[in-house]
Amino acid sequence: MYNSKVLNLFTNPENAGRISKPDGIADLYNADKTAHVEFSLRVENGNITGCKFRAQANPYIIAVCSKLTIFAIGLPVNEVSVTKDDIIASLGNTDYDFGFCLDCLYQAIADYREKQEKSKK
Repeated sequence: MYNSKVLNLFTNPENAGRISKPDGIADLYNADKTAHVEFSLRVENGNITGCKFRAQANPYIIAVCSKLTIFAIGLPVNEVSVTKDDIIASLGNTDYDFGFCLDCLYQAIADYREKQEKSKK
């Protein structure tokens, strides 16, 4: 049912866990409440230096979250641009709706930006 790339990231997820005192954080459920994802970020000098996830979901969602952290780490926070097509190209096609995982990553980035704006005031 799952290809080898998905199974590898499910059994050996990269960046699983939560960053202590994150610079940005988001927490979402999918539409039917069968999966829960949280992303936490560490940002230094405008670059994502740490990105972790916690998930209660099927193997594909966990693999997607792991892959998203891999994509995000090292990028300038204002230049993160990962799409569904990027994930499908990396992990293979699926019938699972994983868009909320992308939404969660982008909400963590938005949370970081909001905190930065508040600290400027």
